[in-house]
Amino acid sequence: MIPLSDPRTGPNLEGWTLLAGLAEAISNVMLGTMVTGITYRNPALLLKEAVTIDHISNGRCLLGVGAAWFEGEHHMFGFDYPSNGDRVTAFREALEMFDLLLTQDTSTYEGKFYQLKEAIFEPKPIQQQDGMPHLPVVIGGSKDRMLRIIAKHADQWDNNFSDESEYKERVQKLEANCEKIGRDPQSIRRSTTLGADFFALDDSAQDQKMESLRALGITDLLFHVTDNLEALRPFMEERLPKIRT
Repeated sequence: MIPLSDPRTGPNLEGWTLLAGLAEAISNVMLGTMVTGITYRNPALLLKEAVTIDHISNGRCLLGVGAAWFEGEHHMFGFDYPSNGDRVTAFREALEMFDLLLTQDTSTYEGKFYQLKEAIFEPKPIQQQDGMPHLPVVIGGSKDRMLRIIAKHADQWDNNFSDESEYKERVQKLEANCEKIGRDPQSIRRSTTLGADFFALDDSAQDQKMESLRALGITDLLFHVTDNLEALRPFMEERLPKIRT
């Protein structure tokens, strides 16, 4: 609704509507939010929006979701802002609903926050996994309970961290949770964000930073772009394709 960083008074477009337009205009990249707080929409509506974009884009939608954190924005526009524990519970319920709606002809679900009653959800997404309809789920989070949810539901885990030791501790917890449920932790892609100051570094320093993140197991890098898009063009067009995994 409003920008996530200061100054928060500038213009800000709605993300999923914007992605629908980009899905038609751009033909070669995956599209998704990083990430949508589950508190802003009924989960079934959010999933319908994402599946619609998956069809417009011919199978290029990522479902980026989280438990929400921007309390001030909720108060500003009258959205309920439950306690931390309730938001995480609601988030888990939403992910369970997604699994049902994407794989069943009709779905019934009775949760504390969300319900389904013989709900019909068609069409299914274009993307598939193991022969079943599927949207790749990207989840941001780092607390213990969220890491348990990520281990079960995420195709990609997004996490920003202050130092390597903090990240390694979170990875150990994630991998332990995966082991408990019999999931290969390497099946979860791992991303982090580099700030706009990254582009102020010379090529050697950029390479060193990216290699250090690779060594931690990071598979995907996100970038905050600068206002000078032309300055980014050499990196995006010449160097970035060479370092993709």
